[in-house]
Amino acid sequence: MADATQSIKSRIAALNIEQVHAPSPTSRPTYSYDQAQAKKKPPPPPPGQRPSVPLRHQTVNNPPIQSNGPSSTRTIGNQPANGNTPTQSPALPPRLPPRNNAKKPPPLPARQPSQPTLRKQESSESIATMASGNSDVSNLTLGSAVLDRTTSNDGKRFQIRAPPFDPSKLPPLPARKQEDAKEMSATRRAMTSTRTSKSPIALPPTLPSRPAVPARSQTMAQEARKLPPAPRKSALEWGMNKATETPPPLPAARPALRGEAGNGAPPPVPLSSRPNLDAIMASKPKPGARPIVSAQNSGCLICRDFSAPDHHAAQFPRQTLPSSDAGWLAAQLTAPFSSHTDKARAIFTWLHHNIDYDCHSFFSGNISPSTPERTIKTGLAVCEGYAGLFAALALKAGLEAMVVMGHGKGAGHTPAEPGAPLPKFDGNHAWNAFRLDDGQWKLIDPCWGAGNVGCDNNYNRCFNPSNFTKSNIDFGYTHYPEDNAYLFREDGRISTWEEYCMDDAGGRVQIYGSPASELGVATRSFQPSQLHIKVCDPRLPPTIRFSFAVNCAHWDHERNGKGKPYIMTLNVGGRDGRNSQQLPFNTDGKVWWLDVDRTELGAPGQKINVCYVTHFAGKDGRGLSLATYKAKKGKVAQQWSSACMWELV
Repeated sequence: MADATQSIKSRIAALNIEQVHAPSPTSRPTYSYDQAQAKKKPPPPPPGQRPSVPLRHQTVNNPPIQSNGPSSTRTIGNQPANGNTPTQSPALPPRLPPRNNAKKPPPLPARQPSQPTLRKQESSESIATMASGNSDVSNLTLGSAVLDRTTSNDGKRFQIRAPPFDPSKLPPLPARKQEDAKEMSATRRAMTSTRTSKSPIALPPTLPSRPAVPARSQTMAQEARKLPPAPRKSALEWGMNKATETPPPLPAARPALRGEAGNGAPPPVPLSSRPNLDAIMASKPKPGARPIVSAQNSGCLICRDFSAPDHHAAQFPRQTLPSSDAGWLAAQLTAPFSSHTDKARAIFTWLHHNIDYDCHSFFSGNISPSTPERTIKTGLAVCEGYAGLFAALALKAGLEAMVVMGHGKGAGHTPAEPGAPLPKFDGNHAWNAFRLDDGQWKLIDPCWGAGNVGCDNNYNRCFNPSNFTKSNIDFGYTHYPEDNAYLFREDGRISTWEEYCMDDAGGRVQIYGSPASELGVATRSFQPSQLHIKVCDPRLPPTIRFSFAVNCAHWDHERNGKGKPYIMTLNVGGRDGRNSQQLPFNTDGKVWWLDVDRTELGAPGQKINVCYVTHFAGKDGRGLSLATYKAKKGKVAQQWSSACMWELV
């Protein structure tokens, strides 16, 4: 055992001395120690075979090896090993042989024995020997300049000196440690990011690259400079698209005109060709004058000129029609017009001229459903028949139209009393809606526009175009549909059934006839709007104002109406209620107003009226001036008609 220990020590010492003092691999000193023989590394095993793993003794420093075997033969976590636990991991299964078509890898070359291998092997042995406590080596450091002292077999001591210092054989310095890069800012990180980001704003498409212009050769540039300049041609040489190359000769002198003396002097300018300065100035707008508003630039149906469709509709009496075909009649009524509004107006006017209200069936309660063909054939209908025939003719003419059912404040309507419970909805009327030229829905009532029913329950054929031209908001004060989606108000608001019922609660001012078409006065512009006027209420102001206005802001009586306006008066009963008076209204042509003391209106129970003078001194009352009326009032005969009425309470 001692001989084996001395042999290992000898090998370690020989290796250290050879590492320190050997100047070259070929020149080695002769030692009395045993030479260590390098072991050749065995060749690698052939492919598919794995070398067997030597057994490993389990000690405190060698825990059991975990393997990939079955769970029954593995120790998991801190579980203590039982007696059945094997001390070595099971051998792995052999590798599968390679496929026929797979190429075998070339064998690895055999590793040549080298000095580091010996050093590693001897170091391992020395470490194992030192761990066993049999080593007598102290201060042993491989590859260092420290002196190593060893003891030989014969007990002699040797001193080993460090090799001479050679700076050229020093190992290279390790690479300098790079400093940690500073943290980049958010902007720089965004700039260096490789992530593709999508801009919220769509970028314009990338234009294709313009092809490169071929470089002009130097020879071509020189030839271009040598070319002579092109001769300039006059306009006559071009021949005015003629094939002549030589221009025609210019005349020697201008030919004489008729009436010219022949001396070359120009003829006198005719005075008839000069513009008329007076006509030009008359066509210009005068300062302070109101601009003329037409239907094309105002968009207002009230002042629009419907004379063409109204005249055309009167040319097709119902009795002269070849048949009751609604399609043929619609084509005849609407063919001359391109505007949808004019087409609808022609149908609306034709119903006034040819269809009468069936008062007998209405008041007898014997109303039967009617078709458009039957209405054309008989010429009688109620509100539903008017609406159905208008919709049929409009659809045949290519318009968008519909029938709207709901409640109407027509004949027999009784206003709600103030404070009374709200009545239930009761549909008793029908009207129409169609699309205008601008695409908006327009509400119209062809039944009420054709005429009215008098106090004797007889039908009066009276054209009322306001039921075609009034706004949908004004239309909604007297018509409420079953579905409030068909209100079609210009302001977009949805009015309620309660608002509709309470609008005339207690009664509104009584309107006679059609002041909108006869006088050009808006029906809902009469003030006070309530039917009853209190004359003996000290809580009210002593003076009350009566007023009304034209149909629209740009209404012109002569252009849009029937002529110059009438003289408008307020007929009151006087202080004692016996002596009636005719008080003329003040007007500017657009608005009429009059302030009256309440005590001058008359006694409770009387009625006061707004009247207009139709004839004065045997002449038509249109255009009568207020000064002439006041000067001759009571001295000449006059006739008047009533427009509205209030009751005094």
